[in-house]
Amino acid sequence: LFMRDRSKEEIKKEIDKAIFAARFVQNPWFPLVADQQSEGNDLDVNLTEELVKICEAMQKVKAKENEKVNSYEVFVNKKKTHILNSQGVDVTFYGFDCEVEAVINTSKEGHEIELYKDLRFANKKGEEITLEIEKMFISGEARLKAVSTKKNEHANVILSGDDVVQFFQYFTSHTNAANQYMGIAKAKIDEKMSGDDADDLTIELKAHMDGSTKNDAYDMDGNPVKDRVLFDKGVCKTFWGSIQHAHYIHMDDTTSINNVVVHGGSMSIEDMKKEPYLEVTDFSSFIMDPITGSFGGEIRLGYEKDARGVHPVAGGSISANFSKAVKNMKFSKETRQINNYIVPCAVYLRDVVVAGE
Repeated sequence: LFMRDRSKEEIKKEIDKAIFAARFVQNPWFPLVADQQSEGNDLDVNLTEELVKICEAMQKVKAKENEKVNSYEVFVNKKKTHILNSQGVDVTFYGFDCEVEAVINTSKEGHEIELYKDLRFANKKGEEITLEIEKMFISGEARLKAVSTKKNEHANVILSGDDVVQFFQYFTSHTNAANQYMGIAKAKIDEKMSGDDADDLTIELKAHMDGSTKNDAYDMDGNPVKDRVLFDKGVCKTFWGSIQHAHYIHMDDTTSINNVVVHGGSMSIEDMKKEPYLEVTDFSSFIMDPITGSFGGEIRLGYEKDARGVHPVAGGSISANFSKAVKNMKFSKETRQINNYIVPCAVYLRDVVVAGE
């Protein structure tokens, strides 16, 4: 409640409303985390040096005559978290993260494209930051040359770019204890979610990952974060989540998600591109509904291979559903790190509906 400049009558009214709403809450009892003590170790991080490194990296970005860095904001954060409860939890841990929000412009014959990127990381080298921003110019130039996406109801689609993370969040959401408790999760212990013709799905949870901003030693319950294998060669091995929902589904030992490693698959990116395909590198907004299984979005930038060769495309959209995709999905052998995720660089899907001209 924000009580500043409120009368006692207004405050009482708000409290009465909260008490009334609380009467409808009938969550079953669950235990608290108990007997965890740790003072933690402060991080040896110089925020000023990190800030200078990032700014210098941004100043080294090379732009052509028709390109420019419009603007950027830099955030460098160090945090201390202290968790206490009545059952003997008294833990302290430290975190560090950086964020760069960058806007670039490319232009051609009076037509201008503006692109935005949000980079989040810890301990990224200056040259890596510079390269990430310069890749935006490549996307901008491709957008200026792009033609309209062609309609195809049975397309081979390659998903690449940062939205690959959301594709794999479908599987982590179905192993979440809260979703399991509410009956909306499809994952079952010792059963496969993927089809026999799909690449084996192996997903690991990691408490620590170099370069990640999600390396907290404890979750918000005061429970230690642990390494776990969610899927091993397609088979679900365990769930994850809060101690509340873990208790509800009779899990004796749980953990939260800090970092996720999705193992590479059977195909190289080169193999994926041998047949005609549509590769989508950027969506206006990638939508993934874990309950219905629907995913897709409007294509901001893609590359289409047809009889004429490979050319950039924009516009149109793709739409698919995991109930079909899991039967024969393939992952690239190559992997990359996107903050707290290590994922295959590309996902290969067959028979996807592409809306276009």
